[in-house]
Amino acid sequence: MLPDLDETLKQLLIRELPIPNGEVEVSFDPPRRDWAAGRVKPTLDLYLYDLLENTELRRSEWVVEREDATATKHQPPRRVNATYLVTAWAGAPEDEHRLLWRAMGVLLRHRALPPEILQGELKSVREPLPAVLLGPEEAPNPADLWNALGNELRPAFHYRVTLPLDVAQRFVGPMVFTKELLFQQGVRPGQGPFEQIWQIAGTVRDAEGRPVPGAEVRLQERGLVVSTDARGRYSFSKLDAGTYTLVVTVPGKRGREARVTVGPARGGRVPPYDLRGPGGGET
Repeated sequence: MLPDLDETLKQLLIRELPIPNGEVEVSFDPPRRDWAAGRVKPTLDLYLYDLLENTELRRSEWVVEREDATATKHQPPRRVNATYLVTAWAGAPEDEHRLLWRAMGVLLRHRALPPEILQGELKSVREPLPAVLLGPEEAPNPADLWNALGNELRPAFHYRVTLPLDVAQRFVGPMVFTKELLFQQGVRPGQGPFEQIWQIAGTVRDAEGRPVPGAEVRLQERGLVVSTDARGRYSFSKLDAGTYTLVVTVPGKRGREARVTVGPARGGRVPPYDLRGPGGGET
């Protein structure tokens, strides 16, 4: 769900700043010194640095859902506060200030994330997703935070979204990883333009964590379908960087989908993407 929240915030900023033709990059990397030095165009960075349960919203009573002559009882979801450090990076301080101010205006405009902009699993959440900017009494000490990031103190604000976490939910594979391949045409190394393509791979697992052989994995945007091998593994290659939809289908169950982003790893690390697969008992 967290990658879906990232994508939702990105689409909200693109729509309402607005950001035409990719003129401003929206990033989710830790704003460390080496990362900042590599910026080549104006960037809004939303760094998710804190996840805490909102105990004030915890409910102890069970939820009963009735349909026809049957009733289903389950634990209510917990509420988790996801807090971002929002910063702007550009060539001149006045450009950074302007970008940060406009981003603050967009995020303050909505007391809850707009339903029409929600991505992935967030689309199925029934209740509003409240969002606020933190005041000084809730925000961490700026000097401590920037010292931990190894960077200089700079203007920033803290943005918090409260999400539901279904503690009874079981997740099924795959953990997806990416590989970058660079091809170059030229007489000598270093000559000619680079062609950059990507490969993603993962393992489909059942609710008990066991690999699922023979599961169907579909890459919607490319119309590609593969089946997992005896160890539940699959891969797609020759992909351009971008956002894709993966759908996992197991015989006799509904398919589950998730959005995954293919491209450079955040913070220099190859990130895993959790994809919720078909749950038990679904037909």
